[in-house]
Amino acid sequence: LDARGNESRMTGAHAPSHGHSEMHGPRWLSISTVAILGIAAVLAGVTAWKSAVMQGHAVENLTLSSKATTDANALTQTAERSMTSERQLFIDFRSALDSNNKNRSVMIFGMMNPNTRAAIGWWREQPDTSRPTSPFVSANPSWDAPGVIIDAKAALDRSDEYLHLAEFQLGRAHNLEFLAALLTIAFLASGLTPLFESLRSRISLMTVSTTVVIACLIGIGLFW
Repeated sequence: LDARGNESRMTGAHAPSHGHSEMHGPRWLSISTVAILGIAAVLAGVTAWKSAVMQGHAVENLTLSSKATTDANALTQTAERSMTSERQLFIDFRSALDSNNKNRSVMIFGMMNPNTRAAIGWWREQPDTSRPTSPFVSANPSWDAPGVIIDAKAALDRSDEYLHLAEFQLGRAHNLEFLAALLTIAFLASGLTPLFESLRSRISLMTVSTTVVIACLIGIGLFW
């Protein structure tokens, strides 16, 4: 009876140990779970930080784009007013020439800017048979767009560059946000692994989490 009792006690003593082993699984699985948890948490945090930084840069570039567009519009309006004024001066100048009013034509000519005077100089040198009705034509090599128009075009070009850069940065920021969300899911999945009693289920869940982390790591390298 004592022998059976001892055997029964020994069997009972070993039973909890066997159950404990089944509950926690192989040691490598526990280590892998902790490793995936740590890696997923770190990557999720770093990815979220990088996404926020990119969004900040994108907002800054959008602001610069908006400012450049405003400057370009202001310069364009100034240029249009200037060109309208110069064309009106040319009309008055030509009217003075046609009426042989030399003093008036000289006065109007002096009111023009150097670019317009050079354009009119080329226009007056042309033969009567081929002279265009206005010096402000593309065939006139002396007629260049006013510098303010060039500045306006440069401002618009800068605006487009800032806008494209902002769109590029926002796209990457959104991709990184998506990767951060996937990493969070992998983190949660790894944390739930010890709750499953089936070793096969735990290994399957760890495999999925590890695959997600590796895929996200590749994605982070692409969108960093």
